[in-house]
Amino acid sequence: MVNRFEALHLEGICPGWSIVVKGETSSSSGMFEINLLCDPGDQIALHFNPRLSSSRIVCNSFLNSHWGQEEVNSTFPFKAKEPFQVEIYSDQDYFHVFINENKVLQYKHRQKNLSSITKLQILDDIDISSVEITRRALY
Repeated sequence: MVNRFEALHLEGICPGWSIVVKGETSSSSGMFEINLLCDPGDQIALHFNPRLSSSRIVCNSFLNSHWGQEEVNSTFPFKAKEPFQVEIYSDQDYFHVFINENKVLQYKHRQKNLSSITKLQILDDIDISSVEITRRALY
């Protein structure tokens, strides 16, 4: 089953906002992605892509019509068909990614115009139970 979720947040979701996605993967071979998109255009400031088949998390950005250098993280707390929580928090310099409240990685901003990041997109092999976008204090 392919799921798709999109939310527009016109004020921008960086910096100082936290996105919390709760759900579970719907198969053991699948993968899903959480994308933070820029307005205008098809630019992706953050592409967060856990891959169950290879037990790794791939992060990247799609800017100026090109994918950048992949950053691969081998810390992999996901299990097939088990609930999880992903939180992505942005400060001025990084996206900080927490899985089940444990920090797993940070990803340096490649999109310098943070206020252009206005769209959240969740795709593929994931059953989403909730999505929250909340303002947090910068620290």
